[in-house]
Amino acid sequence: MDLKTQLVDIKKKLDKRTVIIKKVPKIFAFKDHDVTSFEPVLEFFDWSLKGVPVRIDLRPCVKANYQAISLLVLYAWRLKDQGCTVSFIEKDADVGASAMWRRMGARGTFPVLFAKNQQFNGNNFKPLLSVKCIDDFKKVIETAESYTKGFNVEYAGTLRYVLSELLYNTLEHGCHFGGESIRNVRIPSIAQFTWYKKANEIHFIIADTGMGIKRHLEQTYPGQESHADAVKFSLKAQKSGTFGVKNPYTEKNNAGMGLYISSNIVRRMSAEMHIVSGDGVVHISPRDITSKTIENSWPGTFVLVAIKLEKNPSFVLTKMMQEFREAAQNEQKKASKNEVNDKFYSNYSA
Repeated sequence: MDLKTQLVDIKKKLDKRTVIIKKVPKIFAFKDHDVTSFEPVLEFFDWSLKGVPVRIDLRPCVKANYQAISLLVLYAWRLKDQGCTVSFIEKDADVGASAMWRRMGARGTFPVLFAKNQQFNGNNFKPLLSVKCIDDFKKVIETAESYTKGFNVEYAGTLRYVLSELLYNTLEHGCHFGGESIRNVRIPSIAQFTWYKKANEIHFIIADTGMGIKRHLEQTYPGQESHADAVKFSLKAQKSGTFGVKNPYTEKNNAGMGLYISSNIVRRMSAEMHIVSGDGVVHISPRDITSKTIENSWPGTFVLVAIKLEKNPSFVLTKMMQEFREAAQNEQKKASKNEVNDKFYSNYSA
């Protein structure tokens, strides 16, 4: 055996020895037996991997949901940016994570990352879309509208509004440009939604690996104690957006009411919203809003929404939105008045 052949053989053995195989667990879902928990999914992701070959093995996973599986796309993009070579191992089956991966068109993960106008080519009823620009924003909305044909008009309008607000946020604050490993391209956000016919529910997720809510808010409201506190703060009236000012980080009264209204819409409907950012989770339900810190974190933000459809919903979207806007404006006026009084008191005391 000549020297060149020996070196090639040694390289192959080294490559084989250093490959990191990440096996997707048997159950990869946010909810199991009606209990929602993000830890079983988030503990899979190892964000420290850099410059190594990584193979993501879908074969062990027999039970999953599309929203959890879609996060593997963002994980693969982040690892690619960190200098890893990433591939997926599938099995031929009509069930399990491998089948779901193919239905979403996720085999196109890397073409979508590098080609400006490329989208996932998946099942119309399990759509997965990348969000890089305003055209993608429109594509997600159009897909949602075609997907919800036949639904009650109030549900269709509500879905459009909530999706629009979350897409706006991820375009504005979920932006993450990669490094030289991926030619400095923008790492997209993703949107995935599914109608679970038996349960008569629509579930969708909007996810990114951007700066996260805490870091974004602290540009204007420094000193957020935790990621969970920052998410809860973002749900307050006129805190979460960039409402019609040239530089949203120079004034505190800059923000829109999108997340405030969206979260209140969710509470009014038979719906639930989970916002995960960093190691913070906030759950919005018709009953209450709760928050907690979790052990494993997500480098960015994702929002999971579940809407249970009713034949004759009692809400009217336009009426709800007007009500919430008025409540938000009253809350903002009250806060502004308190701030003026505090300044007056401070000046008087001085």
